[in-house]
Amino acid sequence: MRVWMGALAALTGLVLAVPVPAQDLPSGREAQRMLFSPRGQAEAVVVPDDSLNPREIALLETVLSEGVLPDMLYYGALAIAPDAGLANPTTTIAVGNYHDEVSARTAALERCDAAREGQGAPCVVVLLVRPRGWEPGAALQLSASASAVLRGDYRRADAPKALAISPLSGAWGIGDSAEAANEACGQPDCRVVIAD
Repeated sequence: MRVWMGALAALTGLVLAVPVPAQDLPSGREAQRMLFSPRGQAEAVVVPDDSLNPREIALLETVLSEGVLPDMLYYGALAIAPDAGLANPTTTIAVGNYHDEVSARTAALERCDAAREGQGAPCVVVLLVRPRGWEPGAALQLSASASAVLRGDYRRADAPKALAISPLSGAWGIGDSAEAANEACGQPDCRVVIAD
């Protein structure tokens, strides 16, 4: 009996260690219902920071109200070096077209901190771009470009098919298998998030 129980425990451990099968990933049709429309307007939100003076906050709000950032696709972020201010072209970094807000924040901060070369206070995010109606905790999030591909090329492709994303870079790829999608994505952190 103990041998059988030990074998059962070992088998259970093996089953739990196996990667999640494609059947547990959303299909393209399911994913489309989970995502925001790539044609829907993005919304930008000013993130208050003590380093922003009232004139800089007003400038950010004016830029947003006039739609001056139409190419900053969701998910995006704008980071500044507090000591240099918003107007510094070297340390004011805008990134966009990432798969989630956290990745966009991280990329903007990393690039801004690299540009300030260790001088002054660490960079801060002062603006976020996300899909209109965004709420935290969504089961699936894709960049505006990947969302458009899902509704276009991916939808028209024959099964089997998969879509992989790189959270760190915002890259994506589609293919006729998980391996092909990860290869098309082309980054070390690529992972399949949709499969048919």
